[in-house]
Amino acid sequence: MLGESHPPAALYSALFKAAAKIPGVVVVEDALDAVGRRGVAVARLDETSGQREEWIFDRRTHVFLGERTVQVKKGEGDDGLLTPGTLIYTSAILKRAVVDAMKQPPSQAG
Repeated sequence: MLGESHPPAALYSALFKAAAKIPGVVVVEDALDAVGRRGVAVARLDETSGQREEWIFDRRTHVFLGERTVQVKKGEGDDGLLTPGTLIYTSAILKRAVVDAMKQPPSQAG
């Protein structure tokens, strides 16, 4: 929902606050999205893999900026080959638009 919709600003803020209350979720005060924008993230550690998934939000507006997954602990099995600190995945939302039909490019929206 965060990456594929265009909710009102108040909903972003509510989602950020709700996610922060999920058991095991922590707030990361300084997180970077894929294009280097700084924000605040809600994150959850997968104890088995040692990977932390972060949902990154704008610090002021709580608009969703992107997400990333970071290896923060030595994992088990194949995940044990990854060094803590390794960036596993990252993304950034650069443009959002409302269109009139499915598969319509935003540049053609009326």
